[in-house]
Amino acid sequence: MKKVLPLAFSTFLLASCSFIPQYSQPSVEVPSRWKSETAAENKVEIPAKWWTLYQDDTLNSLAEEALTQNLDLRAGFERVNQARAALRIAGASMLPSANASLGASRTRTDPPSAKASNVNNFSGGLAISYDLDLFGANRATIEAARASLYGQQYEQEALKLVTLGDLTSAYFNLLTTRERVRIAEDNLKNFREVLNIIQVRVDTGLDSDLELSQQKVAVSSSEAALATHKQQEAIYQNALALLLGKAPQTFSLDSPKNIADFSVPQIAIEQPSVLLERRPDIHSVEQSLIAANANIGAARAAFFPSINLGGTATAAVASLGDPATTVLALASSLSAPIFSGGSLEGGLDQATSQQRELVETYRKTVLTSFREVEDALATTKAATEREVALRSAMNNARRAYEISRKRYEVGTIDFQTLLDTQASLLSAEDTYAQALEAKLTASVDLVKALGGGWSEQAPIPASASVPAPTSAPEEAPIKS
Repeated sequence: MKKVLPLAFSTFLLASCSFIPQYSQPSVEVPSRWKSETAAENKVEIPAKWWTLYQDDTLNSLAEEALTQNLDLRAGFERVNQARAALRIAGASMLPSANASLGASRTRTDPPSAKASNVNNFSGGLAISYDLDLFGANRATIEAARASLYGQQYEQEALKLVTLGDLTSAYFNLLTTRERVRIAEDNLKNFREVLNIIQVRVDTGLDSDLELSQQKVAVSSSEAALATHKQQEAIYQNALALLLGKAPQTFSLDSPKNIADFSVPQIAIEQPSVLLERRPDIHSVEQSLIAANANIGAARAAFFPSINLGGTATAAVASLGDPATTVLALASSLSAPIFSGGSLEGGLDQATSQQRELVETYRKTVLTSFREVEDALATTKAATEREVALRSAMNNARRAYEISRKRYEVGTIDFQTLLDTQASLLSAEDTYAQALEAKLTASVDLVKALGGGWSEQAPIPASASVPAPTSAPEEAPIKS
């Protein structure tokens, strides 16, 4: 008994051995504040369903449908399932393995001068083996697989954010293009009315064919622009169909809103340090780094011996009902590397280099996220200022066109002045519609850069699977 206790204690100490390096989050320079942040009242926190900030039922419906039907997201769910299965496979190494076998045979002997005989043989066996994992190679593999699962779940959250951002931007693009179609149709109508006025003036000798030809050019150019806008409308609608996992031929979207009906939400901006907790792509890279850290432990453990314990039990009978012959055997094996030609050293160097590579990847991902927020803040500010200026320009262009048209009808200005105000009005209205779109898409980019409404505090999902068309998707990845 005195010899058994020290042996058991030594085995316990060995079993608790791990060669995984102590993990520490890579250091990154984190700014204390954003350069482009502006003060504003009534700022709102980004909700989990951030697209509801735009207060549009059609957009809400599209987003909910994309969460279950988008093909990239459905493929991503399967990648999460694959990572979960890989973790189960790795975890099996910590448990004993058992195999059962059954056998039956019949032998017939037919000698030339004796009676033929038949011999039946039946056998059954059970084999059990267990890897002691003294130096933590299996545990390191499990740790790497677990981190890979977490990383894949974070990656799924990042994909969800990008997909819904693309959907929202495509929706705004479609509404903007429809507004541009309306503007082009209204201006074409005006151009044709002016063409009729000029035709009357030419018939009465007040204008020449030159003015008539110039206005016909303006009408034709407006018709060409209208055709281009309608083409873009079809393209954006097809893009929405793909994001919803539908064939473009079966998809058509009607929305009661136009682009001018939307207001841009004032989003509360937290300190840059908070971004490291909010961005799922940063967490995904960090989990890859944790997995690489665990792989170093597995590579180190490969230098040390491995011990396997096993046992077998077999029973055999000549025929059913006869006494069985049983054999019990216990065995253990130890294998230790002696010469590997440098493969073990190479494996450790490779794992260490991969870990160092991911450290730099993590730092770049963090810095890139800071840049994306700054870009989005600067773009949002510029788009807001541009929209205000272009709205004033559009209103003045409308007023100038109305005045010039009335004056031309009574003959107080020449045709060139009217032609200039026509072109200015078309350009101002079309540019303003694009400015509204830029302001909205800039706010979408800001939401994406801030990590959307994702939060580490969200419930941990029990499993990941491709959702049915009517089911709700999982909200957040597991947090390690």
